[in-house]
Amino acid sequence: MFKGKIQKKYLIGAGIAIPAIGLLFLGWNLFRTAEKIHVDNASGGAFGNISSVLPGGQREPLKGEETGRVNILLLGLAGKSYPGQNLTDTIMLASIDAREHKAAFLSIPRDLFVPIPGTNLSTKINSLYQYGLSQGSDADLLVRAVEDITGQTIPYYVALDFDGFEKVIDDVGGVSVLSERDILDTRYPGKNYSYETFQLSAGWHTLDGATALKYARERHDDPEGDFGRAKRQQQIIKAFQEKALSIRTYLDPFTANRLLGTLGDSVRTNFTMSQIASLIGLGKTTDLRNASTAVVDAWQKESLLRVSHIDMNGVTAFILVPRTGTWNEVRDLATHIFDKAELDRKQGEMKNESATVLILSRPEDVAVANRLSMALRDAIPAKDIGTASDATLVRPDKSRVADRTNLGKPFTLDSLLGNFSLEKSVDLPAFGKDADFVIVVGNDLKNHPLPETSLGSDTSTDASAEDSFSGYFTPQAR
Repeated sequence: MFKGKIQKKYLIGAGIAIPAIGLLFLGWNLFRTAEKIHVDNASGGAFGNISSVLPGGQREPLKGEETGRVNILLLGLAGKSYPGQNLTDTIMLASIDAREHKAAFLSIPRDLFVPIPGTNLSTKINSLYQYGLSQGSDADLLVRAVEDITGQTIPYYVALDFDGFEKVIDDVGGVSVLSERDILDTRYPGKNYSYETFQLSAGWHTLDGATALKYARERHDDPEGDFGRAKRQQQIIKAFQEKALSIRTYLDPFTANRLLGTLGDSVRTNFTMSQIASLIGLGKTTDLRNASTAVVDAWQKESLLRVSHIDMNGVTAFILVPRTGTWNEVRDLATHIFDKAELDRKQGEMKNESATVLILSRPEDVAVANRLSMALRDAIPAKDIGTASDATLVRPDKSRVADRTNLGKPFTLDSLLGNFSLEKSVDLPAFGKDADFVIVVGNDLKNHPLPETSLGSDTSTDASAEDSFSGYFTPQAR
C-alpha cells in the first residue's frame, strides 16, 4: 500500500517534471535556432523571442494582417547532398486571410522565364535563389521577382532543403495523403546523381519523410509533369500544416524540440521567433483543410502559361512564358485566389459579349500578329479573331486597340487593355470596319515574349524537355 503511494507520487512528479524539462530545452532550442536560421533577426532580445512562443506569450502582429492578408513564399531546394543544391524547384506563395480565416496556395513552375530584378538579365525562376546568393542578397531577388509576377507584397519567406523536409515529416509522425493514381517512376533522382524506382498505389497513405519527399518530387510518371508535381506538393504542405499545428503537436515540447533542431540545420528564413509564434497562433484559427489551391501551368487551354524557347549559345532551351505576354492574368489569379468565382464570372461575361477582333500589322510583322492571335484565342472567348496586313501601315511604338463598340463590350476591352497591355486608340482605323476591336501591332510586340504554341502541347510538360536544362540556368541578356 505504502509502496503503491510512493510509485503513484513518483509518477505524478515525473508527469510534471518531464514536460517541464522539455520546455526548458525548448527555450534553449528557440534561442539557439533563432541565432542559427534567421537572416533578419528582430530586436527585443532572446527572452522576448522565447516568451512569445511559449503558451501565454504576447502575440506579435504579422505584416499584412492589418489589410487582411499575410503572404509567405515557400521554397524547396535540394541541399548539399543533391545536385543543384540551391535550385528552388518548389516555389509556392502561401497566403492567409486573417479576417476570414482562410488559406491559399499558389504554385509557380520552376521553368518560368523571368527578369532578374534590378538588372537587364532574365533567367528561369528556379535559378534566382542561387543567383541571389552569388550576389550576396540571399532570397531577396527571388522574393522581388515573385512579387512582380503575382502583384502581391511578400514580407516573409521560408526555404527548406530535402533533408530537412524528410526530418520534419518524420518529427510529426508522418502525413496522410490521397494518391489519385498509381505511380511508377523508374528514374526517380536520388543523392549523388543516383536513380531509383519509386512506386505508390492509388489511395490513402500515411507517408514517412523519405516517401513524402519522393511523392512531392516525382514527375516522370505524372501526365502533367512539373505541374502535377506542384499539386502533390500542395497536398503535402496542407497535410503537414494540419498535423504540425494541431493542439497535441504544439503542446508537446519534445516534438517542438525535434522540429526546431531540424529547422536549425535545414531552413533559411527571415521570420523571427516571435513572428513564428504569431504564425502558429494565426494558423491555429485558419481552415487549412479547405485551403484554396492553384497551379500556374501550361497544361490546359485555360492555363495562364505557354511553352517558348530561348537560344543559349546555339542550344535551344525550354522555358515557360505568360500566354498574354504580361503577368496581369497571374496577378488577377493571385488577387482572387481565395475565391476564384470572380475570374469565372469575367470569362462568362466575355463569352456573352461574343466579340470579333482583327489584328492589323505590316507584312514583315505577320509572324508577330499570328502569335498574338494564338494568345488571344486562348485568353479571350471571342466569336472571331482574324489577321490582316497593310504595307502602308505606320507601325506605332506601342501596340494599340481601337474600340468600335463605344464601350459596348467592356469585359473584352478590359482584357485587351490589361492582360495584353495594349494602349487604347482614339482613332478608328479604316481597316476592320466589321470588327468590334482592331489591334494595331506596334514596335513593342516585335521582341515580346509571346508563346510559340496555342495550347499546352505534349512538350509543355515533357520531363525530357525539362531535364535538358534542369541545372542552373545562366542569366541571359534581354
